[in-house]
Amino acid sequence: MNPDLRRRGPAFVLVALSLGLALAAARPVHSLPAYAARTGLDCRSCHFDPNGGGPRNAFGFLFEKQRHDLAPDPDPRWAELAATNQLGDVLYVGTNTRLLYVGMGTWDLVQASSFFQMQGALDVTLQPHPNLAIVMVRDFGEFSGDVTRDLYGLIQDGGGQYYVKAGRIRGVFGLRQDDHTAGTRGGFLNAVSGGTGGLLPYDPRGVSSGLEAGVSRAGYALSASLTNGGPAFANRVQTVGAKLTAPVPFGRVGFSVYDDFSTSSGQRHSRWSGFGLARMPGVPDLTLQGEVGFGTDDLGNGEKRNLVATYAQADYRVSRAFTLRGRYDFSDVFRSVPGNASERFAAEGEWTLVPFADLRLGYREIVPETSGNEHQWLAMVHLYY
Repeated sequence: MNPDLRRRGPAFVLVALSLGLALAAARPVHSLPAYAARTGLDCRSCHFDPNGGGPRNAFGFLFEKQRHDLAPDPDPRWAELAATNQLGDVLYVGTNTRLLYVGMGTWDLVQASSFFQMQGALDVTLQPHPNLAIVMVRDFGEFSGDVTRDLYGLIQDGGGQYYVKAGRIRGVFGLRQDDHTAGTRGGFLNAVSGGTGGLLPYDPRGVSSGLEAGVSRAGYALSASLTNGGPAFANRVQTVGAKLTAPVPFGRVGFSVYDDFSTSSGQRHSRWSGFGLARMPGVPDLTLQGEVGFGTDDLGNGEKRNLVATYAQADYRVSRAFTLRGRYDFSDVFRSVPGNASERFAAEGEWTLVPFADLRLGYREIVPETSGNEHQWLAMVHLYY
C-alpha cells in the first residue's frame, strides 16, 4: 500500500515525458521500441505494416534470424542458417507463439500459478508486387480462440512514402508494443482476467474495420485512421486516431491522439500521448523509451473522468544472446477520486540463445494506492518465424 502514490505519480509522469521528449540517430525507427532505438531502422524496414508489428518482410526475417541484429551472426551454427519466410515469389508466412507462466499474489498467499498459451498467431502475406500487400493474422490463443487479428490490404508507392490500408486494422495511437499490460496500454491490474487500469478505452490487441493512411518524408511520419471503434453497425463511424513522429538527436519523439464517440450510448473517449526513444550517446547498447498519456472519459450522463498513465523503460544489451530490462509504469484511471492510482516496478532478463526463440524471466511488483502490494513472477517462451 502506498498512500503517497498520488502525489508521486505526477512527478514520474514529468520524468517520463522528459525522457521521451528530451532524450528521444536522427533517423527513422523499428517496431519494437527497444530495437528501434538501437538500430535506427524504420518500421517498414522489417514489417509490412508501416507502423510496425505483425508479419515480417524478408529483411525483418533476416533481422530475427541474426538474433535481433543487423550484422551476421558470429556463431558458426547460425551464420549460414538456410531459412526463409518466403514461399515462392509472392507469399510470406510467419508466426508468433507465446507460452507464459505467471505466479502472482502476496508473500503470504499465492493467488495464481499457471501456464497460459497467450498467443498462437499465424501470419500470411500475399505481395504480388511492391505496391500491394494483403495481410492476414489469425490467432489461436487459449482464451481468445480462433480469431482474426489483422486482415487488410496495403497499397503504397514504390518509395514507401505514401500508403493506404483498408480492412480490419489496429489503432495508430502511441508506441506499438508487445506488452499490452503497460500503463499506457491495457493496464496491469487484474492480470488473470486480462488486465485493467490502463489508459486505453479499447483492447490494444484488437482490430476494427476502417481505413488508415500515412505519409513519410525526411524522417518525419504521419499516420491517421478512421474506424468503427467497435463491431460493424453498432455505431456511426466516429473513431479517429493520428500519430506524428519526428527525428531528434539520438532518437525520435512522437505525439498521438485518439477520439471515439459512441452514438448508441452517448459516451466519448478522448486520449493523447507523447513518447520518445533514445540510444545513449557513447553506449549504443543502452536504449531508453518512455510515454506519457492523458485522457477523458465522458460517460454520457454528465459524469466525466480524467486519466493519466505513463511508463519509462531502459534496456541494456549485454550480448547478442542476453538483454537486461528495467521498467516503471504508473496509471490513475480516475484522477479526481482517491484510490484509483497504481504503479508497477519490473525487472526482466531476455535470452535469445538460438534464432527465432526467446526466453524471458521477470519479476513485477504492483503497488496500488489503497490495497496491499501484488508480486508477480513471469516466464515466457516466445517462438517466432
